[in-house]
Amino acid sequence: MNAGNADHLTDQLQSLFNDDPVREPAVETLLRDRHPADIAEAMESLARPDALAVFEIVDDERAGDVLDELDPDMVRYLVGQASPERIADLLDRLPMDDAAEVVAEADPEQKSLLLSRLNERAPADAEEVRELLSYKEGTAGRLMTDKFVRLSARLTVEEAFTAIRHADPDVETLTDLYVVDPVQEGNRREERLIGVLSLRDLVRAAPDRGIDEVMARDLITVSVDTDQEDVARLIEKYDCLALPVLDRNGYLAGIITVDDVVDILLEEDTEDYLRLGAVESNERPYLSMGVMGTVRQRFGWLLLLFVAETATGFVLRHFEDEISRAVALSFFVPLLIGTGGNAGAQTVTTITRALALGELRYKDGLRVLWRETRTGMLLGGMLATVGFIRALLWGTGTQLALVVALSMVVIVIWANTVGSLLPIFAKRLGFDPAVMSAPFITTLVDATGLFFYFSIARVLLNL
Repeated sequence: MNAGNADHLTDQLQSLFNDDPVREPAVETLLRDRHPADIAEAMESLARPDALAVFEIVDDERAGDVLDELDPDMVRYLVGQASPERIADLLDRLPMDDAAEVVAEADPEQKSLLLSRLNERAPADAEEVRELLSYKEGTAGRLMTDKFVRLSARLTVEEAFTAIRHADPDVETLTDLYVVDPVQEGNRREERLIGVLSLRDLVRAAPDRGIDEVMARDLITVSVDTDQEDVARLIEKYDCLALPVLDRNGYLAGIITVDDVVDILLEEDTEDYLRLGAVESNERPYLSMGVMGTVRQRFGWLLLLFVAETATGFVLRHFEDEISRAVALSFFVPLLIGTGGNAGAQTVTTITRALALGELRYKDGLRVLWRETRTGMLLGGMLATVGFIRALLWGTGTQLALVVALSMVVIVIWANTVGSLLPIFAKRLGFDPAVMSAPFITTLVDATGLFFYFSIARVLLNL
């Protein structure tokens, strides 16, 4: 299967669909041996009807993987337009965690229909999808799969290799092998996780050694309710290729593999990046969104910032007399509020990243405050020196230059303080720290920074 330039594939497909009529054999030839990820990327750049036509042409062996690679909006469209029988067949071919993700994107009516069709083909798979969907979105329970190798602690190494050869061919990974102890819990047969064994250690162990002698008992696990960001952080921290997931009773429910974590990191990083720019998160590719979709994505934040920015006008009106008596004060307004906004944006971005990586917690708030206060004093002092010299070169006089310098120190300290504490408080209250975006901090610092500036000027210049 070839992996190639998806942009080139998109151009070729668009050229074919510009022909009338479309020659299906030509599309089949073009898609032959192309990787599902490339096909999905090309489809997302096509018009919806053309994307559906491509999806109908792709063979069933790859169509399920193509469906799994598409953005949620395109998945909803295809699920709504394609035959439910074919979608159910593709779901049966996918790992159940991926199948659950596809079903989750469907409308409620379509979701019920797909589960019904899947139940007719594979009742056990349908039940597993329902169980995965019962967990909250964004948790470990929605990401896990039960397709992994289970071993008994009573086996020898040689017997374990025999068990692996007879394992379900649909297992997600052979890198880590899980040693379990079956437990009868009422009418359910559960599994207690007692150890984990890497295939590498198994290969290097003597054939007659017992699994309980070579397995690791110091286990790193997560709950079905663990947030997906915490899962990704643990896998990154401990360099795991898979992570066992325990149900609410402490029994082994499934595993999460590293390929799912890569998707999580990309999704969360994209969401945080957009929010830091005061843009609503949207998983659709940029060119697949219409103008109105882009407007809806941005208008809410822009309106909020627009309203917040009116506070700056209130401050200017409040100090109207002072400005009229010392017009030169207005010369430095862009310099001061721009510097304050930039300082706040730097701080909020740094703190948000540290929170996302687990480097900071709520209890670190005072340490962060003290650190950023000192940082603000040093940065403000250095910038104040430059500002003081600049004001003198403009011929504004020593007193006004001193006002600018002192205001610079105060504003930078204030910006660093606000930019450091707001994301921490947001995290404490259960909000995404990224909502304290750079534009939001900039808008806040604009108004308060002007208040500090004109207040200092009123005192030092006797206005």
